[in-house]
Amino acid sequence: MKPLAWRLPWREGTVPHAVLDICRGCNITCRACYNAAPAEFRPLQDIEADLDRMLALRRLSSVTIVGGEVTLHPDLCGIVSRVKQRGLGAEVCTNGVLLDAPYAARLKAAGADIIYVHIESGQERPDLPKSASPAAVRALIEAKADLLHAQGLDAGLLVTVFSETSAEIVEAMRVTLESPHINYLLITLYRDTGAIASVTGSLAGGLRGRMSRPAVGQPDPVEGVTRTADLVSRELGLQPFAYVGSNADAGNPRWLSYLVGTARRRDATLVQHCLRASLFERAFLWLSLRLSGRYPMYQAQDPRRFRVQLLANALTGGRLRGNLGFLAASRHDRAGLRAKRLLFQNPAFVAADGRVVHCSPCADAVLKEGRLVPVCICDRVALGSGSA
Repeated sequence: MKPLAWRLPWREGTVPHAVLDICRGCNITCRACYNAAPAEFRPLQDIEADLDRMLALRRLSSVTIVGGEVTLHPDLCGIVSRVKQRGLGAEVCTNGVLLDAPYAARLKAAGADIIYVHIESGQERPDLPKSASPAAVRALIEAKADLLHAQGLDAGLLVTVFSETSAEIVEAMRVTLESPHINYLLITLYRDTGAIASVTGSLAGGLRGRMSRPAVGQPDPVEGVTRTADLVSRELGLQPFAYVGSNADAGNPRWLSYLVGTARRRDATLVQHCLRASLFERAFLWLSLRLSGRYPMYQAQDPRRFRVQLLANALTGGRLRGNLGFLAASRHDRAGLRAKRLLFQNPAFVAADGRVVHCSPCADAVLKEGRLVPVCICDRVALGSGSA
């Protein structure tokens, strides 16, 4: 695959993101959960130590708080506050069951920037039947997004899919593109982590794995997002914006992003336009690193800033006619211009020779015993193995 996409210039020390793992235990059941550890809530002092360690290893711009189900942790708002005190963007992942207006207000007061809700078909959860229709799933997603927006919070959607050409991919993208309040989407391809017996090492020193049985029911571990990109191009006419390769092949996309502008015409019909990376984005990241010492990651909605990007992108190698046409269509007061960021990730897997193949650099890395490992396989990493 040779996508019209830009390979991001991140390196292990400069990747601007990491994951803060705060608990195990959950109040729903998902079809594909990588968490295998017993239920526990990590104390605040340990979480603060993880934050400081991650800042020593990476030039972070933002951190995503994950579990287990994070809203079960009694100190979630305190954890969000500690993230913000260190000058980082605070992103929270939750299944949304306990997320009501008062809880969202507390998260906003603590400094949360965006809340990702993990809502999809096939979950066993109290607010949705397991056999719920796509319309019912969408209605619950939109209700949570409306709730978050009312509290001044950005909203994102998390979905796991079991095929790289699943209709669920197109549905999740349409939900995101058509929603007035969901601005981020992260789609993860399923990985049979239960087939991994153990993993040793770290991202810095290399990871090795051992399988307990053959993996079953998973998308192609190497070509997953490549096939997904073909589906998205065919069904939605969208082209990738940027990607991250793997530790085995820097040119093979494992983390793939789309940047899509959406707006409403005067007759309220939706218009969308995907951007192609240009010299402007390359220069922007270069300048950000030079001036602030780190790359940007999470970006809040700012229609004026996005208009500037659309124009600068058009003039420096982007889709000139498409950008200008979209700008013209979104000029009126009720356009509701949004920059939607749609992300796909193909989780780590153990190759035939025992090498763990993963995104490189891994933006979704978590600390385990002081060393960074991919969050998608963190519960398979053997204690006492590897080096920082």
